[in-house]
Amino acid sequence: MSLLGLFAAPVGAMMAQSKAMETIGVNLANLNTGGYKRSETNFYTMVAQTYGSNRDIGGVNGITRTLVDQQGQLLGSDSNLDVAINGNGFFVLNTQLDGSGPTYYGRDGMLGMALGDEISTTINGNTVTTREGYLVDKNGYYVQGWPVNADQSTFPTDEGSLGPIRIDPETFTSNGEATTTAEIGLNVPSDAAVGYNESTFIKTFDADGNSTSFQLRWSNIVLGGHTQTMTPTWALPGGEPAGFTETNAVTAYNNRGYEKDFNVTWTKGANPNEWELQVLEGADAQSIDGSGDGTPTSLTVTFDPLTGAITSTPTSVTIQGSGSYDEAFSFDLGSMTEVAAAVGAITQTSIANDGTVASAQENKYSLEVLENGVPLSIDAASADGTPTVLTVNFDGSGRLQSPLNLEIASAGTGPTFTLDISNVTNYASGQLVEKHYDFNGRSNARLDHVTFNDAGEIIGHFADATTRPIYKLPLATFTNPNSLDPINGNVYRLSGTTSEPVIRTAGGQGAGQFVPNAREISNVDMADEFTSMILTQKAYNIGSTSFKTIDEMSQVARDLKR
Repeated sequence: MSLLGLFAAPVGAMMAQSKAMETIGVNLANLNTGGYKRSETNFYTMVAQTYGSNRDIGGVNGITRTLVDQQGQLLGSDSNLDVAINGNGFFVLNTQLDGSGPTYYGRDGMLGMALGDEISTTINGNTVTTREGYLVDKNGYYVQGWPVNADQSTFPTDEGSLGPIRIDPETFTSNGEATTTAEIGLNVPSDAAVGYNESTFIKTFDADGNSTSFQLRWSNIVLGGHTQTMTPTWALPGGEPAGFTETNAVTAYNNRGYEKDFNVTWTKGANPNEWELQVLEGADAQSIDGSGDGTPTSLTVTFDPLTGAITSTPTSVTIQGSGSYDEAFSFDLGSMTEVAAAVGAITQTSIANDGTVASAQENKYSLEVLENGVPLSIDAASADGTPTVLTVNFDGSGRLQSPLNLEIASAGTGPTFTLDISNVTNYASGQLVEKHYDFNGRSNARLDHVTFNDAGEIIGHFADATTRPIYKLPLATFTNPNSLDPINGNVYRLSGTTSEPVIRTAGGQGAGQFVPNAREISNVDMADEFTSMILTQKAYNIGSTSFKTIDEMSQVARDLKR
């Protein structure tokens, strides 16, 4: 090697260390930069040519690599639009709203809203012009995400379904969808006193996204069936004089199985074997005679003087109470008789009643569904005469046995939907305990704000106080993330040596998790950088000292020629 060739090594050393110092300076300058990934300069030896145990001009060169795969520090944030990635993965970004621009990948979750096209909307009856708003990163690149599926709970997972995320207040104001399924979990107390009843309320949406509320009323009284036919077996005293009268109370059951009392009055007529019948509800006489004889509240009944059997028609009358749950029933006179010589009170042998009384029964509850206070038909299939009341059966351990689902149809403009009650239990709790309620459908309310969860779901908070997932963020992962090409704005693009991205969901298959209300800043460690700075400075000084020494040697050689 010539004397001048000796300069190559120290010059290369100073150039390599200068490059290292530049890398350290950039790292320190970006100490608090969101999403910044530090770089480091490594060195390799350069040898021009070797022969035997000798070598020609040699030296050192620096190569810089970016440590993209190293986690940065997470800092809390007050912004609902800030979200950090803890672990493996990148946000997927596109420079154009329609997705036609280049795709970039980033780690800085300091997100915001960029305005889109103008739209018209109606507020308080007035048509106003506003703008769409889309979720973007700090560079204005559109964050890509999956819109929620029609079931309002799941999301697609393929790359082709990714698109921009619209989050302006008018995003869902014409996106109403009727509720078709709902599921409730609660406990009705097994230790409540007889007659206990309590209600819970559920919310649904109609086809226009308007809210409809239903009341679920639970009672530990199992309702009975209403009286359809009542048959008294009584003997009237034929030996009593005309004008004799006697009133007896009879008990029927309304369509809930609750007792309803009526007074039955028999009055001996002026003609032999003739009686006048009246039925009263309280002080009000019932209309029981449809003969058109001008006395609808009184029916003339005649008996055979020899056998005592009834001979007149009709042989039954219809009684209709005035209560909300009263059902008409037949008062059958076919078993009534008159005993010619008998005097005194009416002989009441028996009275048949085919109704059933409401009562408390172990492991059973009654359920009603009301809309605006009006019971809906939920049990028509049983044909038990109480279509608005359903008996709910539990086993001895408090688990629901039947039914597991209800079909609820609004009487107005509300939805028709299936309510899953399989998670209703019957344990000792003293009172009704609400656990959860979930339902599909969408309101047309204005979007108030959004938040994130650790799965990357964007939760919409609406003006009607409802919340639901509306989008989900993916995570792009790479086999060799350190080979990504960094560009301005702390984002990355594929290089010639980078693997194709794999789009994953958070927490699955090697992808990280999202951290709401947080930001990832740089992965620069200031202490490490200053340590590297000292070492780099020393190495540079040594190179410069070598250069100076060689320069002095060349001057000596030059002077020898003189």
